[in-house]
Amino acid sequence: MRNQTQSSYMRIRHYVFDWLASREGSVTRLPSNRELAEKFGVSQPTVVRALQELVREGYLTNRRGVGLFSNPDRIGTRESRIWGFVFGDGRWAYLSRDAFHTAGCIGGELLERDSHNLLKMITMGETGQESFPELSTLSGICWWCPDEKLIPNLLHIAELVPVVAVSRRIPGIDCYYFDFEQENYETARQLISGGCRRLCLVKDGPHPEAVRGVERACAEAGLAFPSGYVLTPERESELELEKMVALGCAPDGIIFNCRAIGFPETIRRHPELEHCRIASDALWVDRKWQYDGLRLRTHYEKISGEIIDLLEAGVNAMPRLARRLPVTREIVTGNTTYQGNQQETES
Repeated sequence: MRNQTQSSYMRIRHYVFDWLASREGSVTRLPSNRELAEKFGVSQPTVVRALQELVREGYLTNRRGVGLFSNPDRIGTRESRIWGFVFGDGRWAYLSRDAFHTAGCIGGELLERDSHNLLKMITMGETGQESFPELSTLSGICWWCPDEKLIPNLLHIAELVPVVAVSRRIPGIDCYYFDFEQENYETARQLISGGCRRLCLVKDGPHPEAVRGVERACAEAGLAFPSGYVLTPERESELELEKMVALGCAPDGIIFNCRAIGFPETIRRHPELEHCRIASDALWVDRKWQYDGLRLRTHYEKISGEIIDLLEAGVNAMPRLARRLPVTREIVTGNTTYQGNQQETES
Protein backbone atom coordinates (compact mmCIF):
# COMPACT_ATOMS: atom_id res chain seq x y z
CA MET A 1 0.00 0.00 0.00
CA ARG A 2 2.88 2.34 0.81
CA ASN A 3 4.40 1.84 -2.65
CA GLN A 4 1.02 2.37 -4.31
CA THR A 5 0.51 5.64 -2.39
CA GLN A 6 4.01 6.79 -3.27
CA SER A 7 3.39 6.00 -6.96
CA SER A 8 0.13 7.97 -6.94
CA TYR A 9 1.85 10.83 -5.17
CA MET A 10 4.54 11.00 -7.86
CA ARG A 11 1.96 10.80 -10.65
CA ILE A 12 0.09 13.76 -9.20
CA ARG A 13 3.32 15.69 -8.84
CA HIS A 14 4.29 15.02 -12.47
CA TYR A 15 0.81 15.94 -13.64
CA VAL A 16 0.92 19.28 -11.82
CA PHE A 17 4.36 20.08 -13.23
CA ASP A 18 3.07 19.43 -16.74
CA TRP A 19 -0.05 21.47 -16.03
CA LEU A 20 2.08 24.38 -14.79
CA ALA A 21 4.32 24.27 -17.85
CA SER A 22 1.32 24.31 -20.18
CA ARG A 23 -0.14 27.49 -18.65
CA GLU A 24 2.13 29.66 -20.86
CA GLY A 25 3.04 32.00 -18.02
CA SER A 26 -0.52 32.75 -16.90
CA VAL A 27 -1.82 32.55 -13.33
CA THR A 28 -4.44 29.78 -13.32
CA ARG A 29 -6.39 28.03 -10.58
CA LEU A 30 -5.55 24.36 -10.07
CA PRO A 31 -8.42 21.82 -10.07
CA SER A 32 -9.75 21.11 -6.59
CA ASN A 33 -8.41 18.34 -4.35
CA ARG A 34 -11.62 16.39 -4.92
CA GLU A 35 -11.32 16.67 -8.72
CA LEU A 36 -7.69 15.52 -8.66
CA ALA A 37 -8.53 12.65 -6.29
CA GLU A 38 -11.23 11.44 -8.68
CA LYS A 39 -8.95 11.86 -11.71
CA PHE A 40 -6.21 9.69 -10.19
CA GLY A 41 -8.42 7.35 -8.16
CA VAL A 42 -6.72 8.20 -4.84
CA SER A 43 -7.70 9.67 -1.50
CA GLN A 44 -7.74 13.42 -0.95
CA PRO A 45 -4.96 13.21 1.72
CA THR A 46 -2.64 11.80 -0.98
CA VAL A 47 -3.50 14.77 -3.20
CA VAL A 48 -3.00 17.23 -0.33
CA ARG A 49 0.43 15.77 0.44
CA ALA A 50 1.61 16.24 -3.14
CA LEU A 51 0.21 19.76 -3.44
CA GLN A 52 1.51 20.96 -0.08
CA GLU A 53 5.03 20.05 -1.13
CA LEU A 54 4.62 22.03 -4.35
CA VAL A 55 3.38 25.00 -2.31
CA ARG A 56 6.45 24.78 -0.05
CA GLU A 57 8.68 24.65 -3.14
CA GLY A 58 6.98 27.74 -4.56
CA TYR A 59 5.42 26.20 -7.66
CA LEU A 60 1.90 26.83 -6.34
CA THR A 61 0.47 29.66 -4.27
CA ASN A 62 -2.34 29.19 -1.76
CA ARG A 63 -5.11 31.77 -1.69
CA ARG A 64 -7.04 30.95 1.44
CA GLY A 65 -10.70 30.29 0.78
CA VAL A 66 -10.14 30.39 -2.99
CA GLY A 67 -7.71 27.59 -3.93
CA LEU A 68 -4.26 26.87 -5.31
CA PHE A 69 -2.86 28.84 -8.24
CA SER A 70 0.11 28.47 -10.57
CA ASN A 71 3.20 30.55 -9.91
CA PRO A 72 4.63 31.39 -13.38
CA ASP A 73 7.70 33.04 -11.87
CA ARG A 74 8.75 29.80 -10.17
CA ILE A 75 8.23 27.42 -13.07
CA GLY A 76 10.41 29.70 -15.18
CA THR A 77 8.85 28.98 -18.57
CA ARG A 78 6.82 30.98 -21.05
CA GLU A 79 4.98 29.51 -24.00
CA SER A 80 6.34 26.08 -23.15
CA ARG A 81 5.34 22.90 -24.90
CA ILE A 82 5.93 19.47 -23.40
CA TRP A 83 7.06 16.59 -25.60
CA GLY A 84 6.91 13.07 -24.21
CA PHE A 85 9.21 10.10 -24.83
CA VAL A 86 8.07 6.53 -24.15
CA PHE A 87 10.43 3.55 -24.32
CA GLY A 88 9.10 0.04 -24.94
CA ASP A 89 6.41 -0.76 -22.39
CA GLY A 90 6.99 2.41 -20.38
CA ARG A 91 8.83 0.53 -17.62
CA TRP A 92 12.40 0.49 -18.90
CA ALA A 93 14.92 1.15 -16.14
CA TYR A 94 17.87 1.29 -18.56
CA LEU A 95 18.14 2.67 -22.08
CA SER A 96 19.94 0.87 -24.88
CA ARG A 97 22.44 2.82 -26.91
CA ASP A 98 20.17 3.05 -29.96
CA ALA A 99 17.20 4.23 -27.84
CA PHE A 100 19.37 6.85 -26.16
CA HIS A 101 20.80 7.97 -29.50
CA THR A 102 17.34 8.32 -31.05
CA ALA A 103 15.98 10.30 -28.10
CA GLY A 104 19.08 12.50 -28.25
CA CYS A 105 18.61 13.25 -31.96
CA ILE A 106 14.91 14.09 -31.64
CA GLY A 107 15.21 15.86 -28.29
CA GLY A 108 18.17 17.89 -29.49
CA GLU A 109 16.23 19.00 -32.57
CA LEU A 110 13.23 19.99 -30.42
CA LEU A 111 15.38 22.12 -28.12
CA GLU A 112 17.25 23.64 -31.05
CA ARG A 113 13.98 24.70 -32.67
CA ASP A 114 12.67 26.32 -29.51
CA SER A 115 14.45 26.58 -26.16
CA HIS A 116 11.04 26.77 -24.42
CA ASN A 117 10.35 23.14 -25.34
CA LEU A 118 10.37 20.71 -22.43
CA LEU A 119 11.18 16.98 -22.75
CA LYS A 120 9.50 14.42 -20.49
CA MET A 121 9.96 10.68 -20.09
CA ILE A 122 6.53 9.03 -19.84
CA THR A 123 6.29 5.99 -17.58
CA MET A 124 3.95 3.02 -17.39
CA GLY A 125 2.02 4.71 -14.59
CA GLU A 126 0.87 7.22 -17.17
CA THR A 127 0.46 5.14 -20.33
CA GLY A 128 -1.42 2.40 -18.47
CA GLN A 129 -4.29 4.57 -17.28
CA GLU A 130 -7.61 4.19 -19.05
CA SER A 131 -8.26 7.95 -19.17
CA PHE A 132 -4.58 8.94 -19.58
CA PRO A 133 -4.88 12.02 -17.34
CA GLU A 134 -1.13 12.75 -17.35
CA LEU A 135 -1.04 12.96 -21.17
CA SER A 136 -3.54 15.79 -21.48
CA THR A 137 -0.87 18.50 -21.34
CA LEU A 138 1.53 16.94 -23.86
CA SER A 139 2.06 18.49 -27.29
CA GLY A 140 3.20 15.17 -28.77
CA ILE A 141 4.82 11.80 -28.04
CA CYS A 142 7.74 9.96 -29.63
CA TRP A 143 7.39 6.27 -28.77
CA TRP A 144 10.53 4.15 -29.18
CA CYS A 145 9.93 0.46 -29.96
CA PRO A 146 6.36 0.19 -28.56
CA ASP A 147 5.63 -3.02 -26.70
CA GLU A 148 3.11 -5.26 -28.47
CA LYS A 149 0.68 -5.42 -25.55
CA LEU A 150 0.47 -1.61 -25.35
CA ILE A 151 -0.49 -1.07 -28.99
CA PRO A 152 -4.25 -0.81 -28.16
CA ASN A 153 -3.38 1.92 -25.64
CA LEU A 154 -1.11 3.55 -28.18
CA LEU A 155 -3.88 3.70 -30.79
CA HIS A 156 -6.18 5.32 -28.23
CA ILE A 157 -3.52 7.83 -27.17
CA ALA A 158 -2.92 8.75 -30.83
CA GLU A 159 -6.51 9.95 -31.02
CA LEU A 160 -5.81 12.43 -28.22
CA VAL A 161 -2.16 13.43 -28.65
CA PRO A 162 0.11 13.41 -31.75
CA VAL A 163 2.20 10.21 -31.66
CA VAL A 164 5.09 8.99 -33.82
CA ALA A 165 6.42 5.46 -33.24
CA VAL A 166 10.04 4.67 -34.07
CA SER A 167 11.61 1.27 -34.89
CA ARG A 168 8.52 -0.80 -35.58
CA ARG A 169 5.58 -0.72 -37.99
CA ILE A 170 2.12 -0.13 -36.48
CA PRO A 171 -0.97 0.24 -38.73
CA GLY A 172 -2.88 3.42 -37.98
CA ILE A 173 0.10 5.22 -36.42
CA ASP A 174 2.71 7.47 -37.99
CA CYS A 175 5.85 5.39 -37.70
CA TYR A 176 9.41 4.86 -38.89
CA TYR A 177 10.32 1.19 -39.01
CA PHE A 178 13.30 -1.03 -39.73
CA ASP A 179 12.45 -3.11 -42.82
CA PHE A 180 13.91 -6.43 -41.68
CA GLU A 181 13.18 -8.29 -44.92
CA GLN A 182 14.71 -5.77 -47.31
CA GLU A 183 17.63 -4.82 -45.07
CA ASN A 184 18.52 -8.47 -44.38
CA TYR A 185 18.26 -9.22 -48.09
CA GLU A 186 20.68 -6.41 -48.93
CA THR A 187 23.03 -7.31 -46.08
CA ALA A 188 23.06 -11.04 -46.91
CA ARG A 189 23.61 -10.30 -50.59
CA GLN A 190 26.63 -8.16 -49.78
CA LEU A 191 28.11 -10.78 -47.44
CA ILE A 192 27.62 -13.43 -50.11
CA SER A 193 29.30 -11.23 -52.72
CA GLY A 194 32.23 -10.96 -50.29
CA GLY A 195 32.67 -14.73 -50.19
CA CYS A 196 30.34 -15.97 -47.43
CA ARG A 197 28.64 -19.29 -48.18
CA ARG A 198 27.08 -20.31 -44.86
CA LEU A 199 25.07 -17.54 -43.22
CA CYS A 200 23.60 -17.41 -39.72
CA LEU A 201 20.94 -14.97 -38.49
CA VAL A 202 20.55 -13.84 -34.87
CA LYS A 203 17.24 -12.11 -34.23
CA ASP A 204 15.08 -11.15 -31.26
CA GLY A 205 11.34 -11.83 -31.46
CA PRO A 206 9.37 -13.57 -34.22
CA HIS A 207 10.05 -11.33 -37.27
CA PRO A 208 9.51 -13.98 -39.97
CA GLU A 209 10.23 -11.27 -42.55
CA ALA A 210 13.81 -11.11 -41.24
CA VAL A 211 14.28 -14.77 -42.16
CA ARG A 212 12.67 -14.25 -45.57
CA GLY A 213 15.22 -11.58 -46.45
CA VAL A 214 18.18 -13.89 -45.83
CA GLU A 215 16.41 -16.81 -47.52
CA ARG A 216 15.84 -14.73 -50.65
CA ALA A 217 19.47 -13.68 -50.92
CA CYS A 218 20.70 -17.25 -50.37
CA ALA A 219 18.22 -18.67 -52.91
CA GLU A 220 19.39 -16.21 -55.56
CA ALA A 221 22.99 -17.34 -54.92
CA GLY A 222 22.05 -21.04 -54.91
CA LEU A 223 22.94 -21.41 -51.23
CA ALA A 224 21.10 -23.22 -48.45
CA PHE A 225 19.84 -21.40 -45.37
CA PRO A 226 18.70 -24.09 -42.89
CA SER A 227 16.30 -23.18 -40.09
CA GLY A 228 18.94 -24.27 -37.58
CA TYR A 229 21.00 -21.24 -38.57
CA VAL A 230 18.38 -18.86 -37.15
CA LEU A 231 19.35 -18.08 -33.54
CA THR A 232 18.19 -15.78 -30.71
CA PRO A 233 20.23 -13.62 -28.31
CA GLU A 234 19.86 -16.22 -25.55
CA ARG A 235 22.62 -18.25 -23.92
CA GLU A 236 21.21 -21.40 -25.52
CA SER A 237 21.89 -19.95 -28.96
CA GLU A 238 25.50 -19.23 -28.05
CA LEU A 239 25.80 -22.93 -27.21
CA GLU A 240 24.18 -23.81 -30.55
CA LEU A 241 26.88 -21.78 -32.31
CA GLU A 242 29.54 -23.73 -30.41
CA LYS A 243 27.89 -26.99 -31.53
CA MET A 244 28.08 -25.81 -35.16
CA VAL A 245 31.81 -25.26 -34.68
CA ALA A 246 32.26 -28.71 -33.09
CA LEU A 247 30.41 -30.36 -36.00
CA GLY A 248 32.54 -28.57 -38.58
CA CYS A 249 29.66 -26.53 -39.98
CA ALA A 250 30.39 -23.13 -38.44
CA PRO A 251 28.94 -20.12 -40.29
CA ASP A 252 31.26 -17.83 -42.20
CA GLY A 253 28.83 -14.92 -41.94
CA ILE A 254 26.53 -13.84 -39.08
CA ILE A 255 23.83 -11.17 -39.35
CA PHE A 256 22.70 -9.63 -36.06
CA ASN A 257 19.21 -8.11 -35.96
CA CYS A 258 19.64 -7.43 -32.24
CA ARG A 259 22.39 -6.78 -29.71
CA ALA A 260 24.98 -9.54 -29.79
CA ILE A 261 25.19 -9.82 -25.96
CA GLY A 262 27.49 -12.84 -25.32
CA PHE A 263 28.20 -13.77 -28.95
CA PRO A 264 31.42 -11.72 -29.33
CA GLU A 265 33.06 -13.72 -26.51
CA THR A 266 31.88 -16.99 -28.06
CA ILE A 267 33.28 -15.99 -31.46
CA ARG A 268 36.65 -14.98 -29.98
CA ARG A 269 37.01 -18.34 -28.22
CA HIS A 270 36.94 -20.35 -31.45
CA PRO A 271 39.69 -20.06 -34.08
CA GLU A 272 37.24 -21.58 -36.60
CA LEU A 273 35.24 -18.31 -36.39
CA GLU A 274 38.28 -16.07 -36.74
CA HIS A 275 37.45 -15.17 -40.35
CA CYS A 276 33.69 -15.14 -39.90
CA ARG A 277 32.24 -11.91 -41.29
CA ILE A 278 29.79 -10.05 -39.06
CA ALA A 279 26.97 -7.64 -39.92
CA SER A 280 25.54 -5.55 -37.08
CA ASP A 281 24.04 -2.14 -36.42
CA ALA A 282 26.77 0.32 -35.43
CA LEU A 283 24.89 1.29 -32.26
CA TRP A 284 25.15 -2.31 -30.99
CA VAL A 285 28.94 -2.45 -31.35
CA ASP A 286 31.33 -1.25 -28.65
CA ARG A 287 35.06 -0.58 -28.92
CA LYS A 288 35.93 -3.98 -27.47
CA TRP A 289 34.34 -5.88 -30.35
CA GLN A 290 36.57 -5.79 -33.39
CA TYR A 291 35.37 -7.73 -36.39
CA ASP A 292 35.47 -7.88 -40.18
CA GLY A 293 32.29 -7.45 -42.13
CA LEU A 294 29.56 -4.82 -42.40
CA ARG A 295 28.36 -2.13 -40.08
CA LEU A 296 24.82 -0.86 -40.57
CA ARG A 297 24.06 2.74 -39.68
CA THR A 298 20.45 3.70 -39.07
CA HIS A 299 20.35 7.45 -39.59
CA TYR A 300 17.95 8.70 -36.93
CA GLU A 301 19.44 12.16 -37.25
CA LYS A 302 18.06 12.35 -40.79
CA ILE A 303 14.47 11.81 -39.69
CA SER A 304 14.43 13.91 -36.51
CA GLY A 305 13.13 16.97 -38.32
CA GLU A 306 10.45 14.95 -40.11
CA ILE A 307 9.26 13.45 -36.82
CA ILE A 308 8.95 16.86 -35.19
CA ASP A 309 7.11 18.24 -38.24
CA LEU A 310 4.59 15.40 -37.89
CA LEU A 311 4.14 15.97 -34.16
CA GLU A 312 3.72 19.70 -34.61
CA ALA A 313 1.09 19.15 -37.32
CA GLY A 314 -1.40 17.94 -34.71
CA VAL A 315 -3.58 14.85 -34.36
CA ASN A 316 -6.02 15.64 -37.17
CA ALA A 317 -3.32 16.52 -39.72
CA MET A 318 -1.16 13.43 -39.22
CA PRO A 319 -1.21 11.17 -42.32
CA ARG A 320 -0.76 7.91 -40.29
CA LEU A 321 1.83 6.50 -42.69
CA ALA A 322 4.65 3.98 -42.25
CA ARG A 323 8.11 5.01 -43.48
CA ARG A 324 11.31 2.97 -43.69
CA LEU A 325 14.22 4.04 -41.53
CA PRO A 326 17.18 5.21 -43.65
CA VAL A 327 20.03 2.67 -43.46
CA THR A 328 23.54 2.55 -44.97
CA ARG A 329 26.20 -0.19 -44.84
CA GLU A 330 29.93 0.24 -44.40
CA ILE A 331 32.71 -2.29 -44.81
CA VAL A 332 34.75 -2.63 -41.61
CA THR A 333 37.95 -4.49 -40.78
CA GLY A 334 38.85 -4.69 -37.11
CA ASN A 335 36.60 -1.73 -36.32
CA THR A 336 38.19 0.35 -39.09
CA THR A 337 35.56 1.70 -41.46
CA TYR A 338 36.31 1.87 -45.20
CA GLN A 339 33.74 4.27 -46.53
CA GLY A 340 35.64 4.60 -49.79
CA ASN A 341 34.89 0.94 -50.49
CA GLN A 342 31.26 1.16 -49.45
CA GLN A 343 29.25 -1.05 -51.77
CA GLU A 344 25.78 -0.24 -50.47
CA THR A 345 24.20 3.16 -50.44
CA GLU A 346 21.23 4.38 -48.50
CA SER A 347 18.25 2.06 -48.95
